[in-house]
Amino acid sequence: MASPKDKEKDRELVKKIAMMVMQGAVMLAETCPICGSPLLRLKTGETVCPIHGRVIMVRSDEEAKEIELDSIVAEVEHYAAQRIRELMASGQPNEILEWLRVIEAGERIRELRERRRIPTREADRDGEKRGKKG
Repeated sequence: MASPKDKEKDRELVKKIAMMVMQGAVMLAETCPICGSPLLRLKTGETVCPIHGRVIMVRSDEEAKEIELDSIVAEVEHYAAQRIRELMASGQPNEILEWLRVIEAGERIRELRERRRIPTREADRDGEKRGKKG
């Protein structure tokens, strides 16, 4: 039997979902992999969990690895930017150049990965075209 606290949480979740739907979100058949709540697609096309926020849907382990790597690179760049701010505030310009190199490396990684993805997408489209003709 659910406790009064759990029932209140459920009511709040239902209210939040209802509000999101009234604002134009669409409830999806998929559920959040973390909490099991129904996922919603916002007008922007973004998929969200009403509890956890943004959810990234992947179709394969490879795609999950790609997203994880992108996330790690973004986190490293964010950390480097924070360190640069701290060093600027404390008047230690010598280390700033090292952290700028970290950010530059992150940008290069992102560019290389994007170049690698583009041919894959073009090959997918070419395969679809050939399939339609055959």
